[in-house]
Amino acid sequence: MVEAVHEEQSRSGTDILSKLRQSRIARLLLAVLAIQAAYWLVFYPNFVRYRSPERPEFIEVTSVELASIATPDAAAIEEAKWQPYANELKTFDKGYYATRTTFDLAEVPPHGIAVLDMASGDNIWYVVNGKLHSSAGSMEQGKFTYHGLQKRITQVSPAFLKPGTNTIDSIIGIELAREATLQGPQLAEYKATERAFGWTDFLFNDFRNAMIAVTLAIALMVGVAALRARDRSTPFWLFLLALSWGMHALFYRWVDLPIHGAERGFLYAAILFVMSASWPCFVDAWSGRPVRWFKPVMLAICALAIGYAGYWLLVDRGIDAFTHTEWAMDRFGLFFVSATVGRIVWHFITVHDDKRYWEAAILVLLASLMGYFLFNTLVYERNIGVLPSSQPLLLLAIVVAFFSRNFTLFKSQADLARTLQDKLDLREAELATAHEREKRFVREQAFDEERQRIMRDMHDGLGSQLMSMLLAARRGKVEPDRMAEGLQTVIDEMRLMIDSMDSVGESLGSAMASFRNRLQPRIEDAGFAFHWENRIDRPFPSYPPRKTLQLFRIMQEAVTNALKHSQGSAITVLLDNCSDRPDWLCVAIRDDGSGIRQDGRGGHGLENMRVRAKAIGAEIEYGSHDNGGGEVRVAIPPTADAQPGSAG
Repeated sequence: MVEAVHEEQSRSGTDILSKLRQSRIARLLLAVLAIQAAYWLVFYPNFVRYRSPERPEFIEVTSVELASIATPDAAAIEEAKWQPYANELKTFDKGYYATRTTFDLAEVPPHGIAVLDMASGDNIWYVVNGKLHSSAGSMEQGKFTYHGLQKRITQVSPAFLKPGTNTIDSIIGIELAREATLQGPQLAEYKATERAFGWTDFLFNDFRNAMIAVTLAIALMVGVAALRARDRSTPFWLFLLALSWGMHALFYRWVDLPIHGAERGFLYAAILFVMSASWPCFVDAWSGRPVRWFKPVMLAICALAIGYAGYWLLVDRGIDAFTHTEWAMDRFGLFFVSATVGRIVWHFITVHDDKRYWEAAILVLLASLMGYFLFNTLVYERNIGVLPSSQPLLLLAIVVAFFSRNFTLFKSQADLARTLQDKLDLREAELATAHEREKRFVREQAFDEERQRIMRDMHDGLGSQLMSMLLAARRGKVEPDRMAEGLQTVIDEMRLMIDSMDSVGESLGSAMASFRNRLQPRIEDAGFAFHWENRIDRPFPSYPPRKTLQLFRIMQEAVTNALKHSQGSAITVLLDNCSDRPDWLCVAIRDDGSGIRQDGRGGHGLENMRVRAKAIGAEIEYGSHDNGGGEVRVAIPPTADAQPGSAG
C-alpha cells in the first residue's frame, strides 16, 4: 500500500515537470510564431519588399550609349565619343562618365516625365536635350558629394521635353574605382510614377532616415546602460551593434561626407566588418553562457578583414582595390552571418531552461533572416535587402525586451528611491535655508562696505574742503571769489560721487552721460567751447564705484586745470579703446591752449592726478597733442570680475 502511494506521488511529480516543460516550450513556440507572423505578414510586405499593384507604363528607350568625359559639363557632353552600352558590370576607374538615353515621345506629358536612376555613381547630374536639368552637390575630385547614392524620383518638367526624339544624358562621377553598372535611367509619365513608387521612395529615403535616428538613439540609450550596468557585456555589444548599423546606414544619407576616395571606402568597409562581427559577439553575450574562445576568434577575424581592406585601399590603391574589398565584405560577412546562426542554434541545443521567450523569438527571426540571406547569396548569387531593412526593427525589439526584462530591478528599488528622495528633499530644504542666510549676510556686508566707502569719500573730499572753508570764514580771511570757488569744488565733489554711484545701478555709459551733462554747462559758462567724442564700439566696462569716482576726479581735475591755465578756447573729452590694448578704456581731455610742460611743474595738479591714477591701477600721460594744445590721457585696465554694462 505504501509503495503504491510512493509510486503514485512519483508519477504525479513527473507529470507536473512534464507539464512545466511543455508550458515553457509552448510559450516559446507562441512567441516565435507571433514574431514571425508580425514580420512576414506586416513588416516584410510593407517595408521590405513592397510592390505597388499599380505599375506605370515605362517609356521605350531606343538606345543607351556610354562615353568617358574629361569634365562634368555640357561642353564635354557635346564632344563625347559615344559607344553602345549593354548594361554590363565592369570596373570603372575614378573620373567622369556619361550615358545617353534616347527615347521618343508622341506628345509631351502635361506633368513631364519621371527619371528613375539606375546607375551606381557617386554623384549624377542630368542634361535633358542639351540643357542642364539638375546638378545637385559637387563633382570636384576630392570634394565629391554623394547625391548619387540616394535614389529618388526625379521630375523632368515639360519645358525640357519635345515631341519626337529626346535625349537624357547622365553625367556620372566616380571617386573610387570599383565594379559598377552605369545603365541609363528608367522613364515614365511623372504622375503615374509618383502614384506607383511614392511609398517605395518613402521607404528608401525618409523611412531610412527615421530608422537611422531611432538606431542612433538606441545606441545612446544602451551605451548609457552599459556604463551603469554591473554586467556590461550584453549592453556593450548591443551598443556597438546599434552604433555600427547607424553609421553604416548614415553613409548613404550623408551626402557631403568630408572623407573621400580610398579613405572613404576603407571607413565604409571597417564599419561593415565591425557591424557584422558584433552580431555573433552579442548573441554569445546574450546567451548568459559565453564560450570563452568565441568572441576573441570573432574579433581576430574582424581585425584580419579590416587589415585586408586597409592593404588594398590604403596601400595598393589600384583600380581593383575596392573590388578586392567587396570580395572580402561578401565572404567575411557570410562567415559572421553563419557564426551568428550557429551560435543561436547551439544556445538552444545546450540550454533548456531559458525563459526569455520574446528575446529568443526575436533571435530566431534573426537566424531565419540570416539563413534566407545566405540561401539567396550562395544559390542565386543575389543580395536581398531583408537584413539592411530589418535590423533596426530587430534592434529596437531586442532593446525593448532587454529593458522590460530588467525593469523588475527598478521596481525592487522603488522603496529605496523614495527614501533617498525624502532625504534629498530634506537636504535641499536645509541648503536653501543656508543659501538664503548666506545671501542675506553677503548683502548686509556689501551694504556696510558701501556705507563705509561713502563715509570715507565724504570725509576725505567734502569734509576736508568744508572744514578748510569754515576755518577761513572764522578767521575772516575768506574772499567772496575764494568762497565761491570752494563751494563750487564741494558741489563738484558731490556730483562726482553721485555720478560714480550711477555706475552701480545702471552702467558706466549712463554715469558718463550724467557726468557730461553736469560738466558741459560749467565749461561753456567759462567761455570755452565743449566737445564730447565717444568712439567706443563695444559695451562699456563695469567698474566698481571707487574706481569710477577716482576716474571722474581725474577728469574733473584735468578740466579744471584746462579752464584755469590753458589760455585756450575749447575743451574736448575723448572716450576710446586704447590702440595698443583694446580691452582698456582710454579717456583724453584736450584743450587748444598753450600745452602742458613735460617736466610736470606748473601748478596744474598733475601730481594729484598721478596719485589717483596709481590708486586704481591706471596709467596717466600728459603733455601737448599734435595740434599744440594740452592733453591728459588716462588708460584704465578692465576689471576682471566685472560684467560689461550697456553702452548707453
